[in-house]
Formats: sequence, C-alpha cells, structure tokens
Amino acid sequence: MSSGDPAHLGLCLWLWLGATLGREQVQASGLLRLAVLPEDRLQMKWRESEGSGLGYLVQVKPMAGDSEQEVILTTKTPKATVGGLSPSKGYTLQIFELTGSGRFLLARREFVIEDLKSSSLDRSSQRPLGSGAPEPTPSHTGSPDPEQASEPQVAFTPSQDPRTPGGSEWRETGPQFRCLPPVPADMVFLVDGSWSIGHSHFQQVKDFLASVIAPFEIGPDKVQVGLTQYSGDAQTEWDLNSLSTKEQVLAAVRRLRYKGGNTFTGLALTHVLGQNLQPAAGLRPEAAKVVILVTDGKSQDDVHTAARVLKDLGVNVFAVGVKNADEAELRLLASPPRDITVHSVLDFLQLGALAGLLSRLICQRLQGGSPRQGPAAAAPALDTLPAPTSLVLSQVTSSSIRLSWTPAPRHPLKYLIVWRASRGGTPREVVVEGPAASTELHNLASRTEYLVSVFPIYEGGVGEGLRGLVTTAPLPPPRALTLAAVTPRTVHLTWQPSAGATHYLVRCSPASPKGEEEEREVQVGRPEVLLDGLEPGRDYEVSVQSLRGPEGSEARGIRARTPTLAPPRHLGFSDVSHDAARVFWEGAPRPVRLVRVTYVSSEGGHSGQTEAPGNATSATLGPLSSSTTYTVRVTCLYPGGGSSTLTGRVTTKKAPSPSQLSMTELPGDAVQLAWVAAAPSGVLVYQITWTPLGEGKAHEISVPGNLGTAVLPGLGRHTEYDVTILAYYRDGARSDPVSLRYTPSTVSRSPPSNLALASETPDSLQVSWTPPLGRVLHYWLTYAPASGLGPEKSVSVPGARSHVTLPDLQAATKYRVLVSAIYAAGRSEAVSATGQTAACPALRPDGSLPGFDLMVAFSLVEKAYASIRGVAMEPSAFGGTPTFTLFKDAQLTRRVSDVYPAPLPPEHTIVFLVRLLPETPREAFALWQMTAEDFQPLLGVLLDAGKKSLTYFHRDPRAALQEATFDPQEVRKIFFGSFHKVHVAVGRSKVRLYVDCRKVAERPLGEMGSPPAAGFVTLGRLAKARGPRSSSAAFQLQMLQIVCSDTWADEDRCCELPASRDGETCPAFVSACSCSSETPGPPGPQGPPGLPGRNGTPGEQGFPGPRGEPGPPGQMGPEGPGGQQGSPGTQGRAVQGPVGPPGVKGEKGDHGLPGLQGHPGHQGIPGRVGLQGPKGMRGLEGTAGLPGPPGPRGFQGMAGARGTSGERGPPGTVGPTGLPGPKGERGEKGEPQSLATLYQLVSQACESAIQTHVSKFDSFHENTRPPMPILEQKLEPGTEPLGSPGTRSKALVPGEWGRGGRHLEGRGEPGAVGQMGSPGQQGASTQGLWE
Repeated sequence: MSSGDPAHLGLCLWLWLGATLGREQVQASGLLRLAVLPEDRLQMKWRESEGSGLGYLVQVKPMAGDSEQEVILTTKTPKATVGGLSPSKGYTLQIFELTGSGRFLLARREFVIEDLKSSSLDRSSQRPLGSGAPEPTPSHTGSPDPEQASEPQVAFTPSQDPRTPGGSEWRETGPQFRCLPPVPADMVFLVDGSWSIGHSHFQQVKDFLASVIAPFEIGPDKVQVGLTQYSGDAQTEWDLNSLSTKEQVLAAVRRLRYKGGNTFTGLALTHVLGQNLQPAAGLRPEAAKVVILVTDGKSQDDVHTAARVLKDLGVNVFAVGVKNADEAELRLLASPPRDITVHSVLDFLQLGALAGLLSRLICQRLQGGSPRQGPAAAAPALDTLPAPTSLVLSQVTSSSIRLSWTPAPRHPLKYLIVWRASRGGTPREVVVEGPAASTELHNLASRTEYLVSVFPIYEGGVGEGLRGLVTTAPLPPPRALTLAAVTPRTVHLTWQPSAGATHYLVRCSPASPKGEEEEREVQVGRPEVLLDGLEPGRDYEVSVQSLRGPEGSEARGIRARTPTLAPPRHLGFSDVSHDAARVFWEGAPRPVRLVRVTYVSSEGGHSGQTEAPGNATSATLGPLSSSTTYTVRVTCLYPGGGSSTLTGRVTTKKAPSPSQLSMTELPGDAVQLAWVAAAPSGVLVYQITWTPLGEGKAHEISVPGNLGTAVLPGLGRHTEYDVTILAYYRDGARSDPVSLRYTPSTVSRSPPSNLALASETPDSLQVSWTPPLGRVLHYWLTYAPASGLGPEKSVSVPGARSHVTLPDLQAATKYRVLVSAIYAAGRSEAVSATGQTAACPALRPDGSLPGFDLMVAFSLVEKAYASIRGVAMEPSAFGGTPTFTLFKDAQLTRRVSDVYPAPLPPEHTIVFLVRLLPETPREAFALWQMTAEDFQPLLGVLLDAGKKSLTYFHRDPRAALQEATFDPQEVRKIFFGSFHKVHVAVGRSKVRLYVDCRKVAERPLGEMGSPPAAGFVTLGRLAKARGPRSSSAAFQLQMLQIVCSDTWADEDRCCELPASRDGETCPAFVSACSCSSETPGPPGPQGPPGLPGRNGTPGEQGFPGPRGEPGPPGQMGPEGPGGQQGSPGTQGRAVQGPVGPPGVKGEKGDHGLPGLQGHPGHQGIPGRVGLQGPKGMRGLEGTAGLPGPPGPRGFQGMAGARGTSGERGPPGTVGPTGLPGPKGERGEKGEPQSLATLYQLVSQACESAIQTHVSKFDSFHENTRPPMPILEQKLEPGTEPLGSPGTRSKALVPGEWGRGGRHLEGRGEPGAVGQMGSPGQQGASTQGLWE
C-alpha cells in the first residue's frame, strides 16, 4: 500500500472492508441466490419475472414445524432480507409471484445457515481477494447500503440454540421463551400516546408491551424496565428502579392510561436522556442500555440530534412503527443494523405477531451480537484495532473546516478522511500521515452540512472511525458599504472585500419606479463600482452580493439619493401692495441660463409667469388681485434641465381706502367733502353716500378716481349725517368703506357727567350720573369685567332717570361701566367709570362693617330657630340678642354656597360669643369649620375642653395643613362655664387671638389657600367625626360672625359683656323691667267704638300736582298735503361718469323728531317684560304664610322607634273577576242528588264551557299575541287596580272563576273576607284552557 497514491489506497481500503466486514456468503442456484450477512441475516435475490405482476410473496418456514418461527412477507422488488434465523435449524424458503389471478411458485429451497456459511467459506479460501466475489458497499456511518435499504427486511430468532459461552441463556419450557442476559440490562420503553393512536388501539399497544416484557427476568440485579409516554410533552410513567418484579411491571402496563396530544418524538428522546437514563432513576453503569420506541406517525420536531446522542452513548435503540409511521425517520432513530432494530407493521393487530420476535431480537442484542462461528471469526475485527477519539470540527468558514482529534494509543500508518454532503453527493477523501492529529478541508460549498469520517489505517486493517456533522458558514456578504461620491447623475460605491468571494453582483433600481423602469445589474471583480446614467434628485436602492461560482451570499443594500440641480435659495418678498409684489432670491452657485418665476392665486383664478436672466436675483409680479394669496415658484433652468422648484407664498394687501376725510360747510345747504387719494393710480371711481341720522333717505354720488373733493348738496343745518366713501379699482376690487359723522355747527349732543359707581351688595353695583342739558330720550349703559374676561352686557334706562342698579354681578370683581345719552339727533359720546362689587355683605345698616352673619345663615334667629331640630332659644341675660342652645348631635350643616355668596377674603376675623355647658364634651370639637364635599376639614376653629386650648387651622395654597394653637391662662377661662367673646383675627402671615376684646397671643401662620367654593359649613362638629352622620357638641351661642377685616378686633368694644360696658362707648341696655308705682302702666284694652261725628267743613282747593312724565309718542298721523312746487335750481355741470357698481344697503338711521299729536290709537298688545328693578327696602313682618313646597332632601335621620300597630281597615270592595286558578284536588264524594239536579248542573257547566271557549276564540282573533296566564286589568274611573291593599277576592266554589284572581304578595294587609258566594258550577270543563 503506497502512501504516495491516495486513490490506490482508498480503492484497496474499500476492497479490504468488503472482505473483512461483509463476510457475505453467497450460493446461487438457478433463479434463486442466497447470501449470509453478518449476524446470521439471510439475503435472497431472484430473477425478476416478466410481465406486470403485483409483487412477490416470501415464505420462510422451519422444517421442524415450529409455527412460531414462520415468516411471511411481501415485496415489490426481487430481493429480501430475513434476520434472526437459527444457524443450525433447517428452513424451507418459497417465493411466489403475485398476480391478479392468484399466486404462482417461482422458487423453492431448503437451507441451513451453517451449511451456507461453510460452503461459502470453502469457496472464499480458494478465491483471491478482489476476485469475482460480491462486494458489499462500504458504509462509514453504520447504515445499510442503498440497495439493501430498499428491500423488505424481517428478522426472527429460533426457539432453541446451543448456549454460547459468554452469551445469553435461552431457555425453552414448552412453547414459552425466557431470556436471562449475562449482564444486567436497563430497558426503557418510549410509547407514543398521541391522538392518532386512539383509546382502542392503545389497549393493543399495552398488550404488545406486556408480550415483549414477559420473556425477561425482572429484578434489581437483572433486567430493569422503565416506561415514558409522550405526546406534546413526555411523562415518566415509572422509572427503572420503581418496580422490582415482573408482576409489578405487567400490572403497571395494564394500569397505563392513554395520554393524547401531539407527536414530539425528539422532545421525548431528550426526556429519556435527561430523566430516565440517569442514576437517580435507577440507571446502572455496568448494565446494557436499551430504548424501545413505539410510534404510529412522523414526529413534529427534530429527532436527529437526540437520537445521535443516544447512540453515541452506547444505547441500543429499537424502533417499532405502526400504520403511518415514517420508516425513514425510524431508520434514522434506530441503532445499526437497521434490519434488526427497525420494524414496521401495517396495523395495530399485527403488533401481537411482532412481540415474540422483538423479544428474541432484544435478547440476542443483549448478548453482544450473534455468536461467532469458528473459523469465520478469524479475520481481524474493527474494534480490535486502536482508534482515535474526540473529533473536533473548528475554524468553520464558507469553504473550509479544520479537523482535529485525539490520536489513537498506537499511531496508525495513515488516516483516511472521507467527507460528503449529508443530503447526497459524491464522497471525497484525503489521506494524512499517521502522526498527524489535524487537517483542513477546502473547496467546500457554503451553507452545506457535511458528514466527515476519520479512519485509522494499520497494517492489519482499519480501526473504528470517528464521525461528525458540520455545516459550513454562508458566504460572507460585503461589509461597510460606503457612498464614496454622489453626483446628480453618478454614484461611486465602495465596500470591504468578502473572504472567498471571486466577484460581486451589484443591482441598482429606483426606490420609486416611474412607469416601466427596469432594474440594472452589473458584475465587478473589485470591491467598488461606478453607476452612471442616473437621474438627478432620485432615490436609488443599491444592493451588493458576494459571488463564488454558482454560490451567492446575502445581499447588503444601501440607499443613495442623487442631488438635484441646485435650486435658488432663501425666497423672500418685499414691496407688497394691493396689486403688485417683488420676489427675491439667492442665486445658485453654478451658471444658470434662465430663472423662471410663476405665480397662481389660491383659488386658481389668476396666474402668470415671468422670466429673468440667469444672474438676476429678483423680479416684480403684477398686476395682482388685492387680498389674495399667491403661490410663487422659482426655478433655475440649466443647459441640462431644470432644478427643483423653490416655493413661497405671498398675500397682497387690501385695496386701500381714502383717508383724512374732512367736511367744510358751504353757503346754503351744501357741504364739501375732501379726502386723500387711496392710491397713486388705479382708482376708477369714488362712491359717496350720506344718510341723515334717525329716519331719512340716503343719497349718493360718484366722482372720478382722479379727484380728491366732492360737493354734497341738500344737507340740513339741524340734522346729523353719516357720510361714507369707498374706492372702486380698475381690476374690480373695492376698498373698505370709510365713514365720517357730520354734525352741523347748530347741533349739540352733550354726554352725562359725574358718573359714579357704588357697591350695594356683593353681586350688584349702583350707577348714578348727572343728566346733561337737552332732551334725552334714554340712556344706554354697557358694562363688563374690567379684566376683559367676561361678557359685555347692555341696559337701557329711561331719560327721566339718572341712576340704575346692575344686578347679578360677580362678587369682588371690578367692572367698567359706559353711559351715553341718546338724543333724537343721535347718541352722545360715552363716559366711563370703574367700580368693584363688595366682597362681603354689610353687617350693619349703614354698611360700615362688611362680613357674614352666620347666625342668620343657620337660622339662629328668633323667627326661624323653631324649624331646626336640637336648638332652643332663651332670652339673653345681658339683654339684646337672644341666646341659642345647640344640644348634643344637633348637627347644624349648610352648604358653602348658601352661607358665603362671595369667597372668604384671606384677611378676616372670626367673632363668636359662646358659653360652654357642663354637657359639653371633654374632647375637641369645631365651633365652626368649612369642609370639602367628603367632609374633610379645610378651615375652622377648634375648642378642646380637655386641654383647655383653642386651635385655628386652614390649608395653604399647596393644600398642606397649617395650625395655630392657643393655650395661655387667658384662654382657659373660656372653658369655665360663662359667656366670653372671642376674636380670631387671621392675617396673611399670622393669626391673633382676643378674649373679651383683649389680645391674648399671636402665632405665625402660612398664607391661606383659596377657600372652597363647594363643600359644607358645620357648627359644633366633633373633631374625630367622619362622614355626614356624625356627632356634635352641646354649647350656647349668642353671636357668630365673620368680619372681612383682620383689624376689627382692635376696634370692637365688646358691649355685649357687662364688664366691658361704660356710658361713653356703649349705650345702656333696655331694662328688662321699667315699671314703678309712679309711672303709668301700659295701655288698656281698646274700648267700644263711639258714635259717629258730624261732617266737617269742606277744605280749601289744593294746589295742582306736579307735571307727570311725557307719555310715549303716538302713532304717525295721516300723510299731509303736498307742498308747493319749489323754484328751479341753477343749471349744474353735467359730468358723464362711469356707471358705478350697485351700492351696499345702508344702515338704519336714527329716529327723527317727534311728529304732531295723533289721534288716540287702539289698545296695543302687551309689551315685553322689562328689566328687573332695584331691590326694595325690607318690609314689615307679615303673617305666617302657607306651608312652602318640600325642601331638598336632608341628611338621613336616625331610625325612629317602632310605632304601634294601626287599626284594621274597613273591608275592601269586591274585586273584578279573576283568572281561573289551577286545577283543584278531587273533592269528597257528595251526598246523592236527584237526576234532575245533576242534569241541571251538567247543563250549566256545558253552557259555561261553550261561552268561555267562544270568548277566548274571539279574543284570540282580536289580538294576535298568544294567550298569557296573566291578564291586564282595564280600570274604570274611580276603581282600584287588582291587588291593591285592603281588597280580597270573593270566596269561590270549585269550578267558578274567581274575581281579582291575581294574588300579589307583599301588597299591604288583606282586607276583610267577602261574602260567601253561591255554589259554583262543575269546574272540569274549564281545566283544559290553561293546562
């Protein structure tokens, strides 16, 4: 064997492997050819029959008549392989051809395996190596050759065979087979439990498992059996060490429950590796390992990896497929040789015939293979020669890999490395020297899985090889694509070269194709390309792909945008008028042939274009329309095309109006109007209109556009006029009208004077003024918040009045009020003033003390307190206002909006005159406080009788609680049971406490936040109380006020307290009793009326009363006669002017002078309701009125005591006839009656039944709805509905329809029992209606 000739070495190796490993014994006889394969497998081939047969039937039967060993199989090809034959037994082989009319014997042969082997060895010893003996195809992966893989294969083991030293002991007791392997064995069954198996077939699978397990000796030191069932996931039914006897294992098989699910065989094999074949599950290192897979379908996941790992670990894998099992997948899973370990049956019923054969094959495999047959084992075996280990595949690229391995203990002569694509292809090989431990394989295809084998070659043969799978990397794509240069028509692209690439494919296409643009592609050998012929301003998609022969890498792309031809920049506008504009721009850096400027109006009705030289930077656009937006586009035109367009917008100005109007009185009744021209040119005509104020006819004239004055004739000297002028332009535009009020020198309209505003209430203002001279028809007032944030309102005041009250204003808000006088000749100028509404109402009649009286707000006054629960009134011990006692749980609560119509100012004083009672609780309570809607305290004063302290609290602008607590000695006397007046003066940064008008203490306090606009105000509420229904304290209160100032405490003199009274500052109290013996008593009762007196003398005539206000103007009188014809006027100059456009409708003029007194008119319709007048003074106390409407719902009261039971009401009226009741029970047998009575009852029952059916039939046709078991009652006026309280149906006899048949439970107490009805008719005839 020459080391320098690898091809010759490889050929010799294949020949040697064929002679050594095959040991194929061949005997040919006529049509039939037999060959003995390793492990006593018998291969048979025969001559294919002519014609179109259906196939062949192969029958192998022991000559001893052992029916268990008979094998029958069918095949389409003229060859088959049978395994598991006993070497010393005699067999009869028959081969039949299958046709449509039956089967015909082709060949028959009797044989003994040992005879076939010995005769073939004799011939082999006389034939040199490499002669005409058949050579098996070499296989380096342990799988059968392609020819053998396509033929049907079956194996069985004889029932009796001589014991082989070191092998298994096969025992035969009658027909039963027993297996006791020489070494312990760990056997795991992996059973498919997917949905395709089904419950009925799963029972057959369990019978098959029991039959396979039965021949083996089960025990901790013998054979151990575990089982896992799998579908979508794997589930260990029991481990190897779970069951120690055969009886336990077979019982567990019988109890096995069907799982159901998908078929994930790869996941199940991984589960067997990680869970079942582990020491914790009972795996023994010295035991042989067997996995038996039973499945009926193809796996839904990858099985290759897990199966390969199992077999690499020395696990013997048997695969049994049923029905739709994928045989190719089973062969991939099973251990070699596949004709022993792979079995397929067409139906679950055939599993029973396979069980005994599979048990023998497993037993034979556990002995380590087939027994050696004397001289036939003389050839060296593969596993007797040292072999390398640990094959490592590294440095994988797209075209090469590196192999390294751990050398064998004894260096071989050489290593033969063989590789081929796993999906098929021609094997390739290379030979390296024996001392080497690595090599590299080149010129591989990218993205391809290769099967690599390494065989050590010795002088005595070939050792066991190493095998591995490796997938080459994909061809690397180009990297770092870079746009080196981009011009309007070219793109220069570069990239980093790819390892292994011989050239590159570049594709270029527009990102947004126009029409039928095609993709361009070019191949280059260098990592760069120049793409030309592109369009400016386009986006292109460019991709580059590495190529090596027919192989290509993934493409890498980049987007490139060609620059546009340089457009103009920085577009702007200047000199914009109503009919022209100037556009300017910054020129392009490259020479430009021409600049084109286009413009179009926003509505598209007006457009134009102008062109400028290439070096120009501005252009004038015109004529344009006024008040119109134009879109202007500027484009640079180059020799090679146009640039992109620069776009801008410009809006022309309004058509200008005439200005600086002035009026000059001329002799007579003419007036001259002068103005400044609207524009230097372009005005076609001026239109002038003058209208007298009030009622009068408008006049107008038109003058040419080149004039600046006009004479207006016929203007009265005692009438004001509105004069309007506007300009019409040649392009049809019209300016805005300009008006001027012309007042002759003889007319005067004076405005009112001395406008004054005064705050009357927090939501109103009193407005007054001094009337002007002259006859004023009425005054017009407009008012609005001075901040401008509120709406403007107006009101009209009769001319005879000089004051008005403005109601419904915002409290504490400044308002601006304007007043103008309306004359017959028009309106005067307006005078204005600003005033602010009061933040607080007045506590005193003179308005000197603003604030809120909470006693009134809570109805703690003499005339209203009686309506409040838990409040009592008693006269004050000091005189003056009475004292009110608030008992425990009085719970006085009001809404904030009802107590404070205006927000509480930040500076205020809380004043109260209080007395604490013995019943006052020792815990803290809020004498007064404001809460949110959820009753969370926000502002208030707390009194704590236990700590003898007073606390004021509020929330700052950040809603944080601010507190100030006072507990000096002066505060303690508040809690000693007498009346004390307390002032809590709240400033912006501090709070001061006064007791009995003496300052006690001062505390710093943060600024108060905005008082709540919504929420509640409570009196006496306990501090710990929560929610609306809470407890309150008992105390006496004589005064509770909030003064809108923090200085009131220094001004108050506490005249309510006797100790603070003196004659100078406080008036004397009215004595409670001022009677004595010297003073007259009170007037007595009124006496009887006296006699009528005599008539007095007539009085003198009184003076005439004051003149009343003038009444409203009467209706216009009839039209007077026409006046005399006037004298003709002077001849005027006729100026033919252009026809002007139609004039606009003038505004309504002012009212004219009042006409003569007309005849009294008929009574008119009632006028509209006038404005609300000012609030009047408080009237005298009236008599008590009728009870008012129910007020809003108050807080829930406490549950009252249970009242006494009322008297039983009178009996109710008899209700209407009700529906028939349910069928009654059979009554007792009555006394015998005469035949005449029975006949009468039967007749009445029949008649009632017929009438009932007829009425039901009629009602059915009148109403298409199906009959319902509950009828609606039609009520007559004055009647009561069914089931009302106090009514009850009349007592009924069986068969009679009841009245008021609906019985409604829970509707009041039942009324008295009605009178007993007469005996009813037979009820049987009506039962069928409702059943």
